[in-house]
Amino acid sequence: MLLLPTLVRMVVGICFRIHEEGGPTLDDEQYREAIKDELTQKGLHFRCDEEVELEYLGKVVDRHVIDFIIEDKVLLDTKGKDLLHHKMFYKQMTAYLLKENLPLAFVVDFHSHKLQIRRIINPNYNYQLQEVSE
Repeated sequence: MLLLPTLVRMVVGICFRIHEEGGPTLDDEQYREAIKDELTQKGLHFRCDEEVELEYLGKVVDRHVIDFIIEDKVLLDTKGKDLLHHKMFYKQMTAYLLKENLPLAFVVDFHSHKLQIRRIINPNYNYQLQEVSE
């Protein structure tokens, strides 16, 4: 069983390793395939291209496709620098974390010279040491 901090280190390590090998020049699909390969090699359970709906008063007000949900704990989105610091995207990701009761998300920009990762935390998540299945 993996503790959440261990899972987080693995996911961030995977992102850095991919950026070190591929740099900022690969296309989005190549980064996504590299992430899939790394997650599979590590034996981590993940889902790809999950469409999420955000509702307000019972009505769907937004849809977004999440690139990866890893171990049903960590969201990983590779939307690049256009969305990395966008307030609305940050709010959408936070709303999804709240809705699904997931602890955190990472938004990664592989296309910059230095890898950029933004962590988004669920403010209502109970962060006691929890194991995730291995």
